[in-house]
Amino acid sequence: MTTDATTLSNAVLSELFAFLAVDDLLVLERVSRAWRRTLTPARFWGQVQLKHEWNDSELASAVVRLVAKRHGAQVKKLTLIGCVVPKGSLVKTAKLFVSLTHLTVNGCQTIEDVDFTALVRASSEQLLEVCAVKCLRLTDAALEAIGANHSQSLEQINFSYCRQISERGVEALVQRCGNLRSIKLKGSPAVTSSAVVCIAESCLKLDTLLVGGAKNLTDNCLLSLGDHSSLLTSLDISRSNPFGFGRGGITDKALKYLVSRCPRLEHLTLCGQGRLTRLVLSSLATSCPELETLDIGGCHGIISDPIALGAELKRMRGLHELSVAFTRGLQGEQIDFIASQCPQLKAFRVNGDNVAAAHA
Repeated sequence: MTTDATTLSNAVLSELFAFLAVDDLLVLERVSRAWRRTLTPARFWGQVQLKHEWNDSELASAVVRLVAKRHGAQVKKLTLIGCVVPKGSLVKTAKLFVSLTHLTVNGCQTIEDVDFTALVRASSEQLLEVCAVKCLRLTDAALEAIGANHSQSLEQINFSYCRQISERGVEALVQRCGNLRSIKLKGSPAVTSSAVVCIAESCLKLDTLLVGGAKNLTDNCLLSLGDHSSLLTSLDISRSNPFGFGRGGITDKALKYLVSRCPRLEHLTLCGQGRLTRLVLSSLATSCPELETLDIGGCHGIISDPIALGAELKRMRGLHELSVAFTRGLQGEQIDFIASQCPQLKAFRVNGDNVAAAHA
């Protein structure tokens, strides 16, 4: 079998190894020299991924260390999902990942700055994307390391639900990383109007900004986005508490200005911005013909008149997905009317239920 393995085509080998986990590949290359030679090419190690089943701290760390020692220079994309990473366990071997372009440590709630920054500092001006969703122990030191080592290359970051990063840390990062196109900071206390203004002024190539869960966004940040972010295609400014009338700091005037300056907008989430009225929909229909998804849950000033709402939504010919939650009395016949007025909708979610299928 070992002899036959060396004669298999690259396509067959790639398909075969796609079914094997990283630890299986590491074991396989120790079976014989033939297998070791077969597994030498970089294409087998370009993407390394460990998921949450590696929640045993010793096993997960051991696998990452082995990959680093044997193939660290070949790894372009390193992904750890929900793994337990003891403090200091990756510091020595992280420096071997010298070719990383994509780093993901989503849900690794125990990873700390010392290990994360070691991975970031292994290379220079190569990282394109860094995702660290719900990494509860990361602080501004993690952002500082990214800015210091990848200020020119970095294009995408996702530090959503990282509770220890601050407004100052975010502002320092975006001021250094002017090529950022996608910034995702959902559920982050670091997001303020000041931080969003800094993002808009610093990252002129920005096309995606997801800051849902921010508590005190004001018109000022939307005005700044309108002035500097004409390439914007995705925006989430939903509030963490969508209940109640008149809540949220965003008004019609600022949102109208934003959409008039951002005609490429495709995805917009406004959930909980209770000061907005139905008048903004007319501006959206006119200024953003490519709008595909819209979330107006908890925007009571927008959804209070279902008849008028249906008429405005009907004008959005490209709208494929509409979400309305926290409706406070929106009746079944009113929901049916809206759905009937918008045949272009592929998904119409009311409090999480898709009602569009019933009208297909």
